[in-house]
Amino acid sequence: MAAGRLLGLGFAAGIMVPRLSFAAEADVRGGGDVYVADNVPVDVTAPTVTDARERALVQARVSGLRKVLERLVAPSDLSRVPTLTSTQVIDMVRDFSIANERTSAVRYIAELTVRFNPEAVRRLLRNANIPFAETMSKPLVVVPVLRTQDGKALLWEENNPWRAAWAKTASINGLVPIYVPAGEPRDLSAVTLDQAMARDVSALATLANSYDAGGALVALAQMDGPAIRVTLHIARTGLAAEELATTATAAGKDDIFTAGARASIGVVEDSWRERNAVSFGSVAQITALVPIETLKDWLTVRERLTGVPTIQRVDLQAITRDRAQVTLYFSGEREQLRLAMSQRDLSLDQQGGVWVIGAHAK
Repeated sequence: MAAGRLLGLGFAAGIMVPRLSFAAEADVRGGGDVYVADNVPVDVTAPTVTDARERALVQARVSGLRKVLERLVAPSDLSRVPTLTSTQVIDMVRDFSIANERTSAVRYIAELTVRFNPEAVRRLLRNANIPFAETMSKPLVVVPVLRTQDGKALLWEENNPWRAAWAKTASINGLVPIYVPAGEPRDLSAVTLDQAMARDVSALATLANSYDAGGALVALAQMDGPAIRVTLHIARTGLAAEELATTATAAGKDDIFTAGARASIGVVEDSWRERNAVSFGSVAQITALVPIETLKDWLTVRERLTGVPTIQRVDLQAITRDRAQVTLYFSGEREQLRLAMSQRDLSLDQQGGVWVIGAHAK
């Protein structure tokens, strides 16, 4: 029997259940990490170490919120974020932890990890009518190829400064977490230099799978006078490949390769943010079937749905031995919903005019 007819019959052959709703929990929906500012440095001098510590803790929370907002909001919209008092910022903090703490009689130095209340941050941005992205990409494994000035190319070699710059710069706590391979035998066998240059789909998938990542990022860099020019090829599993480019010059304490890695991470995050930024004021809905074989299959799908940031609520309308019918209430466009679901190993496709949700093995 076609899926389309099943909807019309209302599951007459199955067991009808009362409509149930489950809203995505705030700390789960945001994935947690995007609302965490890690390694926030403080170095404050005051008349006493007690004063210095108190000022540093306030400073870290204010700086931490800025770090989170820069992750969620497009650079062009940051100036529209309302100015908050330190007390208002502190009220948005869920908790924090301190590391590498050092003190003197008048000085306090430390690094803080500040965890913000996701709903408080969302409310701030919604009230200011600022679109934001909180869908975290599956991790990418970077393949850092450097074309040297003498015409050679480096990848897994120990003397590749481009790979070293990525190892120093990349983070797993952004919207697009990035893994940097250490150049171990499994890396060398997964992707050769020639395969990286050719953007070999199979080889890149092999490398990504070996790190349980969602795809690979080929970063090809070469010097262009005093600047470094980088072309970026993003191959995500199940999604169309993406091509980006950037240039950078050395600034401050960064060498040219570190500057290039920072710029590359910036354009990758900007692209992902642009694709996923939504205004959370309006809510759309879609009804779909979820094929299942066991109750555990449904529970798996339900758990993954609660981790999709754009989904506000899910209504379970009916369930039988082999399928469930649900209505999703979500923010943003339908394609943004599908992209966000794909990062939770879920698909959303039309089959015979009916939307069907599928779960992929992780």
